[in-house]
Amino acid sequence: MTCFAVVFGACGPRTQDNATVLRGVPGELTAPTTTSTTTTSTSVAPTLTTVVETESVLLHFILGEAITTVMRNLPRDPDPQAVLDSLLAGYPSSAFGPDVRSAIPRNLEAAVTVERGLATVDVTGSLLTEISPIDQPLAIAQIVLTLTSRPGIGQVEFRVDGEPQAVPRGGGELAPADETVAYDDYAILVSPGVIRDDGP
Repeated sequence: MTCFAVVFGACGPRTQDNATVLRGVPGELTAPTTTSTTTTSTSVAPTLTTVVETESVLLHFILGEAITTVMRNLPRDPDPQAVLDSLLAGYPSSAFGPDVRSAIPRNLEAAVTVERGLATVDVTGSLLTEISPIDQPLAIAQIVLTLTSRPGIGQVEFRVDGEPQAVPRGGGELAPADETVAYDDYAILVSPGVIRDDGP
């Protein structure tokens, strides 16, 4: 505080006892002044938000030794191929640890077409050779139960490279290559309840 007082006293104007009246004011002091203001405008592009409508589909995975139903959101009105691809993609292990799993090989390549309520699943290479005999009915059940849960699909047939393929039913008996399978063939394997899959 003392330092400020000293500087102020040294630099301030001197005090006068008499005021001096100015008789004339120089013209440059009374001339009007013009002030120019520069405004910088920054335009911000609007942010577009795309809303993707989704639909809950029923996929089927394995919990213990039974099939459990998993509800997963996909883009609205998914075709059967999109549903099958979501099933083949597997289940995020981070959600329930190793308890929920899939018996379908991760590298399985399968295409599905639907005609008059019959879904034909055509697999490239092989369907069952990479699956243990215990898991074979469960793997086929995953695909059949998932596809027949979709509107308009009542039966499923399997092919390997275009050739009809025999597959096990839920009870273990073999469905011949020229026969279709349906939801009821695997209903015995389904455990009650639905798991909600909210992603990894």
